[in-house]
Amino acid sequence: MQRRTRCALFAAPLMLLLTACSAADAEPQTDGLEITHLSTIQVPDGLSPFGVPLGGLSGIDYDPATGSYLAVSDDRAEKGPARAYTLNLDLDSTGAFTLSAPEFTAMTLLTDVDGQPYPVKGVDPESIRHVPGSTSPGSADIVYTSEGDASKFIAPFVRAADSEGNMLRDFALPDYYLPVAGPGGEQSAGIRNNQAFEGLTFSADGSTVLALTESSLLQDGAVATPASGTDSRVLVFDADSGEVVDEFVYAVDPISGIYPDVLSPTGFMIKADRGATEILAIDDDEYLVIERGSVPGEGFEAQVYWTTTAGATSVNGQAALDGVQTPMPKKLLFDFADTGANPDNVEGITWGPTLADGTRTLVLVADDNFNPEGGAHTMFHILAVR
Repeated sequence: MQRRTRCALFAAPLMLLLTACSAADAEPQTDGLEITHLSTIQVPDGLSPFGVPLGGLSGIDYDPATGSYLAVSDDRAEKGPARAYTLNLDLDSTGAFTLSAPEFTAMTLLTDVDGQPYPVKGVDPESIRHVPGSTSPGSADIVYTSEGDASKFIAPFVRAADSEGNMLRDFALPDYYLPVAGPGGEQSAGIRNNQAFEGLTFSADGSTVLALTESSLLQDGAVATPASGTDSRVLVFDADSGEVVDEFVYAVDPISGIYPDVLSPTGFMIKADRGATEILAIDDDEYLVIERGSVPGEGFEAQVYWTTTAGATSVNGQAALDGVQTPMPKKLLFDFADTGANPDNVEGITWGPTLADGTRTLVLVADDNFNPEGGAHTMFHILAVR
């Protein structure tokens, strides 16, 4: 893949404030940094652009060349074909939305290794990024992730495709990410069901691709609880070869509070949870990560953290964590709870346009889970980075 530096241009104003960190002191210099909430829109329920139900928007990426966005749906090819949307989100000079819903201009169908649409429940797309580089014939134009389905031992993947959604190649996953069965048939290792590759980003120089799991691998420990967090994994791939070049641990915070489980009207037990849902490059070794939590009867919470691979222990090739590794340093930059705004089920983040006064924006998308009756809705948020 040919590449050009893209993310670095988005992040340069932020980097004036988040100065470079050494391995010995991997703390951002956040004096003077302010991230604030500017605006939110809740998209009306029931939209069906291109004749397919809208929902499940889990990843988003901005294209400064066109001013448009690419958003992927996590529909497991059940309500329509696996797909991504091109859309416009018009803002005024203050960063407020000018319309009550995005303008959807195109739908890209994502296809499997055989060139055919994915089978029902054969894919779970969660994050998507434009390839920062040439769009010459045969080149990769997008990279997206799938969580697979650990309950059916379907492997996750990180996949490159052309602008038409045609699969070009997969990035090479270590075997210990694959869901495998133990002697009794139960899963014994690999990604957890519905908690695999939620996040994806190119490094600022475009040389690497990072994929972030929502929660720990089964062999690495438990999911987040009120007493303890969970160890997500960050795989670092060479963008050209697709081979793994490094790997780190990102420590997700514990669930904030102790809440009882709630029985849904359909008899499903709903538990509080928390995980990492997206990663976005700031510089070559610095990133933003969204942590999103869901609390029965209380709704959703979401925070944006700064983090870095500097000072973190490489766990490249380590099939199971040994508990002595140093995770990626992190610091809370923004919490929706401080604003009074409802984050809803936030799963995607991208750098957005620069406002007239020079303010950089972050654009976040919330996934409705195709279940507005359950309290989740398709929403977009604009944050200002000053």
